[in-house]
Amino acid sequence: MKLGQLGHVYPVVNQTQCVDCKLCQKVCPALNGVDLHYPLSAYAAWAKKLDEYKSSTSGGVASVLSRYIISIGGVVYGCSVLPNVQIKHVRVDSEDGLAALKGSKYVQSSITDILPLLKQDVANGLPVLLISTPCQIAAVSKMFKSIPPNLFLVDIICHGTPSNDFLRAYLAKRLKLDLHKITNISFRSENAFSLTVYDRKQLLWKGSNLWSDRYNDVYYDSFIDGFTYRQSCYTCRYAQPNRCSDITIGDFWGLKNGNELPAHPYGVSVVLPVTSRGKLLLQHVSGDLNLFERPIQEAIDGNEQLRIPKKMNWRISSFRKCWGWYPAYFWYHLFVFDKMLLFRVKRMIKKYLRKGLAWFDY
Repeated sequence: MKLGQLGHVYPVVNQTQCVDCKLCQKVCPALNGVDLHYPLSAYAAWAKKLDEYKSSTSGGVASVLSRYIISIGGVVYGCSVLPNVQIKHVRVDSEDGLAALKGSKYVQSSITDILPLLKQDVANGLPVLLISTPCQIAAVSKMFKSIPPNLFLVDIICHGTPSNDFLRAYLAKRLKLDLHKITNISFRSENAFSLTVYDRKQLLWKGSNLWSDRYNDVYYDSFIDGFTYRQSCYTCRYAQPNRCSDITIGDFWGLKNGNELPAHPYGVSVVLPVTSRGKLLLQHVSGDLNLFERPIQEAIDGNEQLRIPKKMNWRISSFRKCWGWYPAYFWYHLFVFDKMLLFRVKRMIKKYLRKGLAWFDY
């Protein structure tokens, strides 16, 4: 693998060792696509267990699915933060270990280390659950002639992935944090979208809330604006209604008449069973979920990444061309300066309007 733009790694063929068998081309999902299927149904869902619901991103559906697989003697593969801020997929075979998989990680996770383990677990007949991005789900699918009945694939609606190297550089150089002390990173809390960094339970850094205080956290802001994705993310073949997994999960943006549902203060997941096996898996965990069927189109309309990938505009293109000459935050702020200015002017006007209305109350 070779390090490329913005810290992403790309495969390179070693021509001195290559025997021209073309096996890498045959199994590459980028060259040979996998089967895609339209969802069978759509649900709004969240975990019934309050502690599980509160400690999860969105509705906690991934946690509920993972607990079920563990309960029947299976193993779960998911994304975790490892020492020195290495974002990788790990194997979990106990309910206690599932805590390491909790929460969204807005960064590309490496699945290289778990592939031989996953293949061996499948061969041994264990129920195996893999939760990952659609492109990684497609890559794992290519490891088998047909999907084994004991392998369950769950993809997360993905907006695009910054690289692990970009995150590490931001933490070390911009925030001046010691990477060796970092044991966990959170991108979302119960009521805020903010980057939070921990040394065990000690808080090392807490960024501003993305929605109420924009343009103060360059990593998060550049992620949301689509500046730091892998090049292929801008033409992602999986950002569409047809899916490559058994179940697709994510935030239920665009949920209509949500006030008619029972209270859900910590978010709602969208759940899209794609295969009959996925639908059966969802039925097995339905007792642990608040589950409400919704129109499939409602889920698609509310989430852009279920329709099209993020498009590269002139701001993103200019940022990527200039990256490397100066720190990333300089170029990002330069190419969104007009948006930053407008945001702050609007916020200032609202502040003074609130003060003026308070004066009239006297």
